[in-house]
Amino acid sequence: MTFNKDIPAFSFYMLLSSIVIFMILLNYSNEGFSIYINHLHQPISDLFFKYITHLGDGLMLLLFVPIIIFKKSAYGLILSVGALIHFIIILLGKQVIFHGAPRPMLHFNEMSLHAVEGVKIAYYNTFPSGHTATAFLIAALLAQIKARNPFYQFILFSLAFLVAVSRVYLMQHFLLDVLAGMWIGYASYLMAKAIILKLPLAWLNFRLNQFLYTKSLFVFVSLRRRIQAENYRYRRFK
Repeated sequence: MTFNKDIPAFSFYMLLSSIVIFMILLNYSNEGFSIYINHLHQPISDLFFKYITHLGDGLMLLLFVPIIIFKKSAYGLILSVGALIHFIIILLGKQVIFHGAPRPMLHFNEMSLHAVEGVKIAYYNTFPSGHTATAFLIAALLAQIKARNPFYQFILFSLAFLVAVSRVYLMQHFLLDVLAGMWIGYASYLMAKAIILKLPLAWLNFRLNQFLYTKSLFVFVSLRRRIQAENYRYRRFK
């Protein structure tokens, strides 16, 4: 059962990227890096990050949960519980602990910064990055499917990391916001996995698609036998 195994490659990528981010922060500072990356805008990168950032939308969770739980309940349950944990942590951060914290566009309101056309700019509640947390929660869960495949996990990590980069590029978050989001998403996955693995094994191995197929087949066979029996009685007494 792959959901019992760790995902060492994904964990390594998390640690390595965090070290790189800390080095960037030491070199540029949190605010300085936002200004630096804002000067790197190009039409192609504007278009790319404008759309890839949607991989971290909360709606992605609504898309993945039913698909995954339909295939194998263990993964669906981990994602569902992880989404709840991630939502609570993000809500506490944005609305309670760091409520009202200015985002880059408000923080640098006296500077002339580039804004990507078509992107709705937010001005408050910058910490932590919810999009980044969502992307890393989903990526970590999908990495679990092939827990011993480093290349597969690298692809998933890279997609989630691009979402994190997009949040800074689009001036929606600071670098520290996305770093926190990365670890909130990953920690939510780890906590959810620890909770779900305590459930009975039968629950973890339950597959909704097989269950529905078996039930549908049973109903079809029963209905067919009933029709055959009715036809037999009709021909007998005709």
